Amino acid sequence: MIRFVPWRRIRALPLAGLAACLLVGMSTMPARAISPVIEGAAAVIPDQIQTWKMNLYDGAVVRFQNPDWRACTAASTQSMLNLIALDSTEVLPVREGAATTVGLTWLVNVSYSEQEDILKFERDHMTMSTWEAGTDPHGWRNALNWFGWGSLQADVYEDAAYSSFEAAAAAVVRSLARTRKPVGILAWGGSHAQFVTGYEVTGGDPRVSDNFQIDAIYLTDPYRSSNLRDFRVTYSTWKSGPNYIRFWPYWQTDSTIRDPIDGKIGYKEWRNKFVIEEPVR
Repeated sequence: MIRFVPWRRIRALPLAGLAACLLVGMSTMPARAISPVIEGAAAVIPDQIQTWKMNLYDGAVVRFQNPDWRACTAASTQSMLNLIALDSTEVLPVREGAATTVGLTWLVNVSYSEQEDILKFERDHMTMSTWEAGTDPHGWRNALNWFGWGSLQADVYEDAAYSSFEAAAAAVVRSLARTRKPVGILAWGGSHAQFVTGYEVTGGDPRVSDNFQIDAIYLTDPYRSSNLRDFRVTYSTWKSGPNYIRFWPYWQTDSTIRDPIDGKIGYKEWRNKFVIEEPVR
């Protein structure tokens, strides 16, 4: 069962007691295409320590889910695609064996009616029982690809599951840096959606190097009362801070239907992992 629990109450609850607005990545370290910026970039000098920053956030196109307590994934999808549309002059690389790539089809839209259309689509294309509220990571992934690029097989966003916080956090920064697309976060143990739009790291440039240390990320929560919009979260706080902001492992077990796209059963794929909606190109 899913019911929305505001974060002020979550901080007082044990993990096993949490349930909220969504059940909402793929096996550890999914394959990804190499972006053009990587192919053409100069090598990073291992001993060269620099600071690298990037943030896509624009408050004019980011909306709260309210008044719909179920719509955290839909509001996140809408906001993420709006930010991509503002930033995008994209020419997506064609992945090996793939059909011709379709470019971004989404136009900036901040309306509540669009949010509700996205939520309905997610629920029609998810892998959990329809008697539960919200959606799951498959439904969220499907909405991002369908509304953004016009196809469930667009393969721009994938749901990805990592065995450790460290691996998941590195994947968030790496994919954000290399695709310039926000990354969805399965927060509150998988019962809520948040997204990351920016980072601060030291070491190698994450656009071309895996040798970097995360200092902070910029997190947005679509639930108004969380008061997290483009909020700078240090690495240590994101790992072990208060429950409403900390990235914890996914604990939901409701996604029992085999996904027709990746062939996996959600709760077996995500349980006790750190789950994200990851742009891979």
